[in-house]
Amino acid sequence: MVDQFWENIMKTWITKTIVVSACVLGIAGCASPVDRIAEKPHCHTDRGRNAYCTKDPAPSIAKDDEAKLFASVPEALTVYVVRYWGDGHHPLDISVDGGAAMETVPNSMIRLRLKEGTHQITFNVGGKTFDRTISGTKGEVQLLGITGTDWIWGNSSHWWTDDSVDQLKRRALRSRLIKDITLL
Repeated sequence: MVDQFWENIMKTWITKTIVVSACVLGIAGCASPVDRIAEKPHCHTDRGRNAYCTKDPAPSIAKDDEAKLFASVPEALTVYVVRYWGDGHHPLDISVDGGAAMETVPNSMIRLRLKEGTHQITFNVGGKTFDRTISGTKGEVQLLGITGTDWIWGNSSHWWTDDSVDQLKRRALRSRLIKDITLL
């Protein structure tokens, strides 16, 4: 009788140990660290679904974190182009001084390192072109924002924002760096 009692206790203890161990291992697997170096396409999500993914790989999470410090560099004018979240599910092409188009998606940003001087930043959407001229010197940091609305019946409107630097930084902190371009 006593032997049966201890046998049941041991079986219960072993069963509980196995269950707890499996739970701990399962949780540890879910908590594995994110690969901060990997570059892969970035997908803008809407209500948990991928609405649109970039064609090119985005910079790493570590590079995204570094960009969000908004640090200047002594040899270039640094410009952040921040695209707001709620302006549709499609890409917008951005170009600098008429150069090659760079794709952007909602809730993302592009960091540009440019020569000091005057530059024209352009984006195109719905057959319309929107220009913003900026001027800056080496070591300066500027932020630009793009916002807009896409309607279910096909109309859309987009524009450069007139938000303050603090507002743009808050938006940028919630965005993902998808391009880090140097044009010196």
